[in-house]
Amino acid sequence: MVTFLLVLSVPVTLAMAGFCAGVETGFLSLSRGRVTHLAREGSRAARRLAVALADLPRTMTTLLIGNNLAAVAYSSVSAALCQRLFPGSAAAQTAWSVVAAFTMLYVSEFLPKLFCSARPLRRMLSLAGAWRIFAVVMGPFGGAVARLAGFFMRRGAPREKVTTGDLLRILEDRKDGVRLTDFESALISRILVLRKKGQAVTAEALLRALDDDDSERSA
Repeated sequence: MVTFLLVLSVPVTLAMAGFCAGVETGFLSLSRGRVTHLAREGSRAARRLAVALADLPRTMTTLLIGNNLAAVAYSSVSAALCQRLFPGSAAAQTAWSVVAAFTMLYVSEFLPKLFCSARPLRRMLSLAGAWRIFAVVMGPFGGAVARLAGFFMRRGAPREKVTTGDLLRILEDRKDGVRLTDFESALISRILVLRKKGQAVTAEALLRALDDDDSERSA
């Protein structure tokens, strides 16, 4: 019975480690603009991804904790299974360790990352439900680690939540079918102009810039 449970635990821990590695790569490869567009269109999976992207540091922390736990569990289960199958055989145990390490790297690192980086949006949408369950289970651990790290580390200067690169990608994604109105495109363009000039991005500055643009078109 114990041997059966150990054999069953090996693929389970491998799958968990592979899920964490693949989803981590998928989140880092996603286009925020496309996820936001699909969420506005009513996609439940996209909304789940958008929530995770909104707090990416905590999301990455949760995935790293899950990946480490799965890796430790896999190593422990694999070693225990090896001891039961090959007691007293040093050569067999050495060969088992080499094969187990290669399996871990290939099955739970290389393949999942390749899978999720090839077509990140499609693959992540299909994994959004599984991610939601994983986040509910592991989320408290990720939040606790994030709070602990924040307690010991100094907070740096506040950073912009939406960078200039993010805005440029949103405009570029419009060419690939992302639906943006002319007003939204003009607003994003004006934000880029204000940032390039070093001016504060305020509501008054945006409205003034859009009014000037309308006046130029009317003339």
